[in-house]
Amino acid sequence: KILLWSGIILQTENCVFPFMSNAALKRCCYLILIFFACCLAGWLYEEIFYWITEGVLRDRGILYGPWLPIYGMGALAIYAMKPLKKNPLLLFLLCIGATGVLEYALGYIGINYFGLRLWDYRGLFLNLNGIICFRSVMSFGIMGMFFHYVLEPYGEKLYNKLSLKTVCAICFALLLMFGTDCIFSSFFHTPITY
Repeated sequence: KILLWSGIILQTENCVFPFMSNAALKRCCYLILIFFACCLAGWLYEEIFYWITEGVLRDRGILYGPWLPIYGMGALAIYAMKPLKKNPLLLFLLCIGATGVLEYALGYIGINYFGLRLWDYRGLFLNLNGIICFRSVMSFGIMGMFFHYVLEPYGEKLYNKLSLKTVCAICFALLLMFGTDCIFSSFFHTPITY
């Protein structure tokens, strides 16, 4: 079967894009799944954290769905450090640095360009303009280590058991839902701000 989608021919029997090898497609899908898995994990982490600390469950973030894209972006930055896995101290420090820079950049942009303070660390130890703090970067450093040494190796084994067709279908569905959520959220969702 051949399917025409947005002017790009997809060969649906084995989900092959004519402009990308199967290996490159599988790698791209792996990164997409890391992004979405960590978006969901970040959402769960924040829901549980704030339920414990504030006693309230609230939909955090700027989207309707159960995902926080900042965690997915952080996970991809952390994943890029995989070659450094043999040096845990350097890996930990770079996880702290990369996620700290990402969190600060996105927090700064949110405040200064969109008038949204989506998190507030003012009053916490070693905070920088209330956008990052010691607790947040240390948490992300620890999560980065857990990602590299526990989650990602296990996730990769599970991923390699899936067919390319299944992986493509999952990624397509996730991207479609995420894109739809982004469109609806940009018009109708009011995020929690501080």
